[in-house]
Amino acid sequence: MANCKWDLTLPSLYKKFEGHFMVGNIMAPRDFDDPEMLAMFRHHYNTVTAENVMKPVEITSEPGVYDFSRADQLVSWAEKHKIAVVGHTLIWHGQSAPWLNRDADGAPLTRARAKANMEAFIKAYAGHYSGRIYSWDVINEAFRDITDFSGDWRAHLRREEPKAGNTAHWYLSYANGADTAKGESGADYVFDAFYFTRKHDPLAILYYNDYNEEVPAKRDAIACMVEDINGKWLMHPEYDNRLLIEGIGMQSHHNHVHINMQNIRDAINRFAQTGARIAITELDFTFGSAEAPVFPIAGEDAHAQAAYYKELFELYATRSDVVERVTFWAKDDGQSWRKWGAPVLFDAAGAAKPAFHAIMN
Repeated sequence: MANCKWDLTLPSLYKKFEGHFMVGNIMAPRDFDDPEMLAMFRHHYNTVTAENVMKPVEITSEPGVYDFSRADQLVSWAEKHKIAVVGHTLIWHGQSAPWLNRDADGAPLTRARAKANMEAFIKAYAGHYSGRIYSWDVINEAFRDITDFSGDWRAHLRREEPKAGNTAHWYLSYANGADTAKGESGADYVFDAFYFTRKHDPLAILYYNDYNEEVPAKRDAIACMVEDINGKWLMHPEYDNRLLIEGIGMQSHHNHVHINMQNIRDAINRFAQTGARIAITELDFTFGSAEAPVFPIAGEDAHAQAAYYKELFELYATRSDVVERVTFWAKDDGQSWRKWGAPVLFDAAGAAKPAFHAIMN
């Protein structure tokens, strides 16, 4: 918010956790018009994720046409201030241009055309930033929400979904022409997305990113997918002595009614077993609901939120052998997409909340 009065005498978040993990937040073009916001960001954070301007549809809307201007602004600013950039995201069912995997009528492209489009897109996009991005969220939210894991991760990927906007067009296009006798399926887009990104930005750390990731069934599906893809990569002629999926992103959109701390612990432990590193990629912690908002948060709710944040950060610190980054998904409550739940460490005026002090203590 342009009228925030940030207190830069507060201790720095990222310096507090140096030696444990990096601490990040999101930025948007509006932030570059706010010198106080920029100063606050440099004070508290050493990684940055674009809130929207690095999502696929912001980069390309038609074949062969790419606009990197707004993303370039963010990346150049981050480089100047030695802030690591998280590229978010390359392959997603949301906010992506139809030309990548659909024809003019909205029908899935053939497998061959979709694969060619995927590589062209990743070559242009990841290639444009090659060597400048710390890590990529290569695929975002590929799995359905599930309560039981069948043992086959492919069975739980999004496909044609009943909820508008959730259909996985990459899956459908890769299925269109798949030779099932050879074991091909729509799920093959997962390997290709990571392979093409490694090929065109070989220095970046490659992440899979999802929400409700601590739910046991979804946790197990994600972990099995990572292990399966990395096993396939191990046998690939271009294997480079690194995992292909090197990281698992836990979005960590929590709410006080639904949070299960044991599930979060178990998810970190299970993901660590894959050999991948872990990032907390979109952290926020709401109280109330959209129908019964708690904004601004105060009193007992504010102190309860602080206690939850303290417990989370104690967990992250004890598992800093695998947790390499914690990124918040809003700089203050007023600009959060979950504003109704007052979800982050600073209120709408930029003042530190009890949650901030609980973490720092």
